[in-house]
Amino acid sequence: GMAASSPTSSARRRRERVPDGPSSVLHVNRRKSKVWNYYTKLGDAYVECNVCKKQLSFHNSTTTMREHLVRKHSIRDTLLSQLKDDTASESDYTAPETALKRSRQMTPENYLEPRSDVILELVLEMIFRDLHPLSMVEEKGFGLLFGYLEPGFSLPAPKQLSDMLQLRYNVVKQHLGHYLQMAQAITVSVEFWESRLGQTNLTVTANVIDGKWQRARCILETQQAHRDEAETSLAEKLYTILSEFSLSSKSVFCVVQDSPWSTAANGQQLGDAYGWRSLCCAAHSLHCCV
Repeated sequence: GMAASSPTSSARRRRERVPDGPSSVLHVNRRKSKVWNYYTKLGDAYVECNVCKKQLSFHNSTTTMREHLVRKHSIRDTLLSQLKDDTASESDYTAPETALKRSRQMTPENYLEPRSDVILELVLEMIFRDLHPLSMVEEKGFGLLFGYLEPGFSLPAPKQLSDMLQLRYNVVKQHLGHYLQMAQAITVSVEFWESRLGQTNLTVTANVIDGKWQRARCILETQQAHRDEAETSLAEKLYTILSEFSLSSKSVFCVVQDSPWSTAANGQQLGDAYGWRSLCCAAHSLHCCV
């Protein structure tokens, strides 16, 4: 009893000692995880996805919540890397009975999506990644192939795929808005271009240097436009597009346009309306000189 304990063993005992009463659980602020941007907590055992309103079991860990974002809403790759958090900060120091209760509640259903849902997500991903029309699911050849590979699966209607695609677009748009709001300044690029059918389109792009000193180019919107009409109301169009991403007009450092005459015509308008500086694309100016 008189033997002195080492600092390491003393610290270990302090960590393992759990007092009785309400203070037996030391809660960590879970709001530090960016996963909570997409969820609302319902009591102590459930959370609700803000995107699809599906309720999931919550057991002091965001693993299930992250997997749901990946499988149901395709928030993955670079998006998911920004959602990952330190697992140590997410865990709670709980009493033994709390840990036992958690192990009983962790069933496979909490982690595995039904096969039909996974197949549906992959069909949708194939359509938007490879730019296939939604009517592809109604084509006979595609139906024969799918009937052979997955006989029990019923292909969705184009309307259902359209709704899913709109939902996914809204999720990515919301995430892009959060990302751009963290930038100190935004350079907006305005470009008019023509399709092979002679249709004039307007593409608005946000260029930023993010917190990791990486240059990012984010397309905000592409819309059909008549150049003369669009140039006369360019300031209002840009303000409307920025508002959809909850971006303030004060966050715009300057507006880069694709031609000298467009810059000259709209420079005064952009400056008077919102105080934006207007510049001409350097590559296009050099091309005109040559």
